[in-house]
Amino acid sequence: MTKPLSCFMGPGMKPGAGWAVLARIIPVLSLAGWLSALAAPRPGMIQFSNGDLLEGKISLTPGADLKIHVNGKQIRNLDLSPIREIRLVPAEEKMERRWRFLEAGQTKKEFSGEPYLTRTLTATITLAGGEKITGHLYTTVFYLETADKAHKVIVQAKQRGKEGEGADALKYPTLIAFTDEAGRAEDTLLLDLKALELPERAEVTGLAWGSLLALPGRPAEERGRFRLPSPLGNRMLLAVKAGGQIQAGWPQVANEKIQKLVQANMANAEDFFDQRNLLGVFHDLPNADVYSLVIMFRTGKTTLDRAQSQPWRLVVQRWKYDEESERLLLAGRGCFFRGILAKGEQPPVVTVTPRLWNPNPPGAIWKIGGTTPAPIAP
Repeated sequence: MTKPLSCFMGPGMKPGAGWAVLARIIPVLSLAGWLSALAAPRPGMIQFSNGDLLEGKISLTPGADLKIHVNGKQIRNLDLSPIREIRLVPAEEKMERRWRFLEAGQTKKEFSGEPYLTRTLTATITLAGGEKITGHLYTTVFYLETADKAHKVIVQAKQRGKEGEGADALKYPTLIAFTDEAGRAEDTLLLDLKALELPERAEVTGLAWGSLLALPGRPAEERGRFRLPSPLGNRMLLAVKAGGQIQAGWPQVANEKIQKLVQANMANAEDFFDQRNLLGVFHDLPNADVYSLVIMFRTGKTTLDRAQSQPWRLVVQRWKYDEESERLLLAGRGCFFRGILAKGEQPPVVTVTPRLWNPNPPGAIWKIGGTTPAPIAP
């Protein structure tokens, strides 16, 4: 039975006042529902600078929003609803050590302890309509819920690691992307690889220079062409997989000193893989970075109770390099391809080729793989 309007009237209220109360209640309830929908988690994925990937429902702290400092002047506040993706890249990154002046008034320093990383991150937020906002993101807490766990992801504009910490301890999200209606559209480039005469089921992956954000390709309408997420004006590393063969873009320039340093540092790495084959190194001198191309796989026992139980990955590692002390510190990792092998089976054969190295032609169509190699310098 429907209650009369008098049920909404308090003691001493005049007839008709209930309508005024009800009129105030309805907008408040509607606003609460709207805010609840606004703060609802959205499906998406977070890719990290060490190659890790999480997929699930993404949300912010209830009542919080994103705050980004643009051009050092303007501050913009955004909730998650209009955002397509957020990309973060190092604006500045250094490998540092503790030091002290040997004598007062002198400039000579004495260094001690293990190196550590410091970095400042720049964020580019792409909205559903295509607008891009670039600046420094204020410290923001994201929550990502998977089927079995809730992850807390803290994004900071500035990071400072502890001594000896590398890519896994000081990781940051390179990409926060949403996969619902607002996130479906994307900026893409068309990659033309017809010159390579690839088979029909070839796969292509790019890694953005610096952040090593994975940019997976998908076949375009025309054979030999692929659409990749745009690197947003950045260069990228490129690899192509066809059957059991992989071609990776890399310069055929040897640097024995750096190669030995990378080998020594990889030997001390503590991760799941027990086999690591170094395929190439490259010294990015302007950024004090070293890139290494490595195929990793495991031959020992795993927790997978099935015929295919031995994971492999083709990765690019980015190291900070101090020439004076000849020290390396792992700063990031990106994965071209990964898979799982049967016991005793070998990973794909990888060939390095300068034909796919350092593509960055102008325009939205990149024609790559011709007879003229790309330039060596990044």
